[in-house]
Amino acid sequence: MTNDVTFDNLNLNDRVYLYLRDQIINNKLQPGTKIEYEAIMKELGISRTPLRDAMNLLQHDKFVEIKPRSGTHVYTPTTKDIEEVYDIRLSLETLAVVRACASVSQEECIKLMKETDHAEKELHKGNTEPFFLSDRNLHRTIIRHSNNSRLIDIMDSLEAQIKWFGIIMTINSERPSKAIAIHRKIIQAMMDSDEENAMRYMKQHIENVREDILADYQER
Repeated sequence: MTNDVTFDNLNLNDRVYLYLRDQIINNKLQPGTKIEYEAIMKELGISRTPLRDAMNLLQHDKFVEIKPRSGTHVYTPTTKDIEEVYDIRLSLETLAVVRACASVSQEECIKLMKETDHAEKELHKGNTEPFFLSDRNLHRTIIRHSNNSRLIDIMDSLEAQIKWFGIIMTINSERPSKAIAIHRKIIQAMMDSDEENAMRYMKQHIENVREDILADYQER
């Protein structure tokens, strides 16, 4: 494969799958785009078999849609898809943050707060990347500290779609600032081992994000 994806510990099918999923998640292959098999085979230096196997996995995970006679297209998420993912996220992350209150250390919370402060400073400069990194790290830390392997597995399986939904929708410049404010409240609640407020702020945060994404989707 002649590209930057070199997952040497994975088999070819998985490497092709992850490469194409990354292209879709980062909007390089946009919803509705027809997948040109021959072009991808040439670009990656692969045969049709691993590409077909990767496409079947992508269809299973709702990243592409394969239709007889019309070909393979990047899947276009529906409002139902978004609502389903965020219903699950709301249920599991509110549980996770309650569990995290009992297991996350003060040192980790301080580190999360510093990352949040840095993200806010960079936002004022027009740089959003630290915000997305701090957001991802906060949620991953909370999920990890749920100490529930099944919850962690489910959230891992949803992470790519959560990221994808956020990227393909319009980003309102005020939303990162709003998220940072509530991130601080969540972190402080964990530092205080305040399960009630941690759950309340997480619920508010997930509901806000869901409403924003659905509003953006309806404007597309």
